[in-house]
Amino acid sequence: MKNTVSEKPEDVVFGNKAAPATVFLYASYECTYCRYFFARTYPELKKNYLDTGKLKLVVKWLDFGERPQMLNALQAASCISRYGIYDKFHELMVVNPGVVFTTQFDDLLDTIMEHNPVIAECILDNDNYAYLRGNVSEFRANKLTGTPTFVMNNRAYKGYYSYENFKKILEKEFQL
Repeated sequence: MKNTVSEKPEDVVFGNKAAPATVFLYASYECTYCRYFFARTYPELKKNYLDTGKLKLVVKWLDFGERPQMLNALQAASCISRYGIYDKFHELMVVNPGVVFTTQFDDLLDTIMEHNPVIAECILDNDNYAYLRGNVSEFRANKLTGTPTFVMNNRAYKGYYSYENFKKILEKEFQL
């Protein structure tokens, strides 16, 4: 089946936005295998493909539960990736996604917004979560199931891949 995925301004992009090859990733911070990907595969992917400008990774965050705390966190992730320094926020979410259900996380977001009015405006002006719901709709419209799911050249690859296996897929899809 051909999968149709489009990049949106709200997506989190790792790597050079002008890179010649794009990997789309549907993921959830609460997904164990997504966290494995970011902890085990991503560092080598970043070093060999993202930092060299060969590839960009476009992340489409999903929350199927429509939980306000997680939706707020994903919306914040989108805004921080566009207008701030996303790496530390992302690291926190990968290591401890349950943090979004704490008052300390609310305090962290308040501090971030206090120090960056553009991020604050982005977070506060997008309370309808249309972008995040759009990710879920796009995921379902492509008849995809489970996270992580990677889409390359309109082909879906479901599940966790070690760096070596992921590299083989990249070489097949993009001749990198």
